[in-house]
Amino acid sequence: MNPASIGFVTSTQYPNLVPDDLILARALERRGAKVFPVVWTEATPESIDCDLLVIRSPWDYHLRPADFLAWLEAANRRTRVVNPLELVRWNFDKRYLREIETAGFALPKTHFLERGSQADLGSILSSMTGGSVGASTTGESGLPTVVVKPTISASAYETHRVNAKQAAEFSSRLNSLLKDRAMLVQEFVPEIATTGEWSLIFIGKPFASMEFTHAVNKLPRAGDFRVQEEHGGQHQRATPPETAIKMARAILQKFAPQAVYCRADMVMRASGPVLMELELIEPLLHFAQAPEAAEKMVDAILAAPLK
Repeated sequence: MNPASIGFVTSTQYPNLVPDDLILARALERRGAKVFPVVWTEATPESIDCDLLVIRSPWDYHLRPADFLAWLEAANRRTRVVNPLELVRWNFDKRYLREIETAGFALPKTHFLERGSQADLGSILSSMTGGSVGASTTGESGLPTVVVKPTISASAYETHRVNAKQAAEFSSRLNSLLKDRAMLVQEFVPEIATTGEWSLIFIGKPFASMEFTHAVNKLPRAGDFRVQEEHGGQHQRATPPETAIKMARAILQKFAPQAVYCRADMVMRASGPVLMELELIEPLLHFAQAPEAAEKMVDAILAAPLK
């Protein structure tokens, strides 16, 4: 039986849902479902009364990560959460990238820093680049460059591009951030500024073969490296290289077979595709560029088992 009511988890900034979610909501309503927003910081878990709870745009969760996870866990005791809660827990912190890399998939070089630790960014950068300037990590300045960001983050929150000349000065900022959160230092991938980042969308029924539905190529604005639209990034639907689709599908089959939706963010390098992030919690799914994919998402949501 199709669920009669579906809550879309969102944030106070988007109490009426974002345009992308409204496309999906209207597609569900055409199938007879009732869809309504659930602002996670306002709705108590005990007040949630729906057949399914779909995580869509709680894009402030990184500011209160422990509270958000506790809220989801309490809500999951009342109704089924999509994507499944076990996937959310795994994908919550970017340290999941270690597992993917250990399994043999290509990622940018990444150094993780634990909360409460002290770091010398210059030494980290030197160790990551072998003490020399390599084309793979060289930014526009011609110096070895890294990206520094929290391991729990969204929308480029506290994300900084730092080169070797800036490293000593930025170390104080990094150590200030480390007082409250774990951080990562990742080699800068300059191809983002030239050929862009690919967002590959996969949708499917739980534990079934996920289908690649569409992809969006994202280019940052001139002089920036952040591809999000709120930072001036340009998004366009396009066909990604087959090698990127193949790699993303293999990662999903190994690490997230129970997913209903996923966005794999990848960059093409001379050596092949490189995974930047595997987005399983609240990714923008770019239905505006591919409205037909929203219908496939409806099929997947309505096939999700109820409590």
